[in-house]
Amino acid sequence: CAALAEHADCVMPVENQALMDIVTSIYEKSDVNTRRGSALTGVDGGVEVSGHGGRPWDAMNGIAANLLLNLTAGARFDGALNVDINEVTTNLVPFPKMHFLLSSMSPATVSADKGKAAPAPRTMDQIFTEVFGRDRQLASVDPRRSTYLACALMMRGAVTVSDASRNVDRLRKGLRMAHWVSDGFKVGLCDRAPTGTPYSALCLANNCAMRKPLDAMTSRFQKLRRRNLYVHHYGEFMEIDDMDAAASTIAELAEEYARVDAAPPPETVPSIRPIGVL
Repeated sequence: CAALAEHADCVMPVENQALMDIVTSIYEKSDVNTRRGSALTGVDGGVEVSGHGGRPWDAMNGIAANLLLNLTAGARFDGALNVDINEVTTNLVPFPKMHFLLSSMSPATVSADKGKAAPAPRTMDQIFTEVFGRDRQLASVDPRRSTYLACALMMRGAVTVSDASRNVDRLRKGLRMAHWVSDGFKVGLCDRAPTGTPYSALCLANNCAMRKPLDAMTSRFQKLRRRNLYVHHYGEFMEIDDMDAAASTIAELAEEYARVDAAPPPETVPSIRPIGVL
């Protein structure tokens, strides 16, 4: 994580616990097993192959795979307002190291799951609402309790610009946006919907809630480091001081997210006088 903070352009963390929570929520609402071809049976569509024969992590891998499919849809299919992957970094990273993006998707299932698992949202408005909720985040955080630095909505299927604008205006009222980017939404529209559903949404958000998993990671490391547990496995191949430096980098990044989250908006925004105008 420390190397990603220093050298990566953009990172989309996916937590195993968050994936398991989504899968568990869907299975709890299911009365029977999901069908073959379901989003919950993994990228192999439920086929018995080595390493993917109905293992518990197949459903989790399927959700992570759908994240990548939705992210790259704009590069693979035509769209009225497609978003290139390079635009994600340009629009969602206001500060160099604060490039860890929360991701969420709706729906989490496909038509093969209809009647077998939690049904997909019935309306487009529900899809927009879900991607800003806690239950569909691929990290164990609640973004509504923290500050949004920027946000991208990548829509697929029968979604128009007016549909996106209407829902953004509706949802913005309940979100805490950074004072310098109150209209900080990047919207992408891809004409090709996922198989079996009329439309879907992928939300990528640079949100200060990312400090929570970073703090948790640092806390777990410190508990082990104080007792020098497992250190002997790494001492032969790396300097122990490098481990401490990496932990410090992650802690500093979490502090930076917390600082931006707590920063009050300025009372007045100074205007810039155009050159040559008295």
